[in-house]
Amino acid sequence: MELQTRLRLSFYKEIAEIDTAHNIRLVQHTVTGKIFVKKALSIYDLQVFQYLMTQKIPGTPKIEELIEENTTLYVIEEYISGNSLEEILAKEGAFSEEKAADYILRICRILQPLHQQHPPMIHRDLKPSNLILTYDGRLILVDFNSAKTYHPERSQDTVLFGTAGYAAPEQYGFSPSAPAADIYALGVLFHKMLTGDLPGEGNYSGKFSGVIAKCIKIDPKNRYDSVASLQKAIEKIQKPLLTLEQLQIPEKYQGYALPGFRSRKKGYMIAASIWYFCLVIGCLFMESDNVVGIRLIPYQIISFLMLFSLTLWLGNYRGIWYYFPLCRHRNPVIQITLDRSTAKMAGSLNDHTIIRRCDISTHSL
Repeated sequence: MELQTRLRLSFYKEIAEIDTAHNIRLVQHTVTGKIFVKKALSIYDLQVFQYLMTQKIPGTPKIEELIEENTTLYVIEEYISGNSLEEILAKEGAFSEEKAADYILRICRILQPLHQQHPPMIHRDLKPSNLILTYDGRLILVDFNSAKTYHPERSQDTVLFGTAGYAAPEQYGFSPSAPAADIYALGVLFHKMLTGDLPGEGNYSGKFSGVIAKCIKIDPKNRYDSVASLQKAIEKIQKPLLTLEQLQIPEKYQGYALPGFRSRKKGYMIAASIWYFCLVIGCLFMESDNVVGIRLIPYQIISFLMLFSLTLWLGNYRGIWYYFPLCRHRNPVIQITLDRSTAKMAGSLNDHTIIRRCDISTHSL
């Protein structure tokens, strides 16, 4: 070991063994007294650790220092205090669907900036023991020793890494590991959290079964194309989109709905939207041979107000017909009256009218 390397490492005093087999130790800085984790890696992807050190991705340990000498990389990183998901599963048993889905979504948010790099960066060792839940509720993804950048031109990974049961088939030499390898591991992890078992060892038939099945497809092309797609699939199941019939407008605001939107019928709403759009665009781009430039604006505003007022009138907005004598006239030629129930509710929003002579009724749109 060179003198400079030994000098830099001398600032970190070893205080405990974490994993002797993988050269991982707990160290303390001799000047600041801060606790760190020191790793000595013989196989590594320097680009991944340099990115983590400079970008400080939320949900990953902060890299304090990188010291490379010959074929060894010494990584000094933040010590994460908490319990791993493996420990929590062993203590509490399988998670609820909501809790498991929340963890998967949080992992997706950690992985997304890594997968979006050029070239993408893959963790390749997602499993419960590499996810730490801190005492203040943060979820931290640790152990980037197996992480690598994706090189599609390679026929397979140069070094095989991963944990049996969680590693995607391609990590065993069938093809180079891509972001799809992490999606496979997420599917296995999801199943593990929901059942306590790996896929094939235990059965899960809940609402996320389809999501898990797609994650763990043998062919990477049949999995979700990104963690963002996986995230959307989970969120869609968690919070299904409301239909128009399920939408509830507070009663105090229902009376202010414009004609076309009061009934909340899809066809009426689409037609009304098109009409209001054309009304705005038509007035905005109207032209005149005699008036041009800024002097045209008042004419545009007046035209819009006139057409908009006509729309409100024809739609009997907030029972406006009731306030016009013509609409209540008893002349047999006209005989346009409001329905008695509507008349009793001054300003009613029902908008149901009857033209008795013609026997035609118009309903609120």
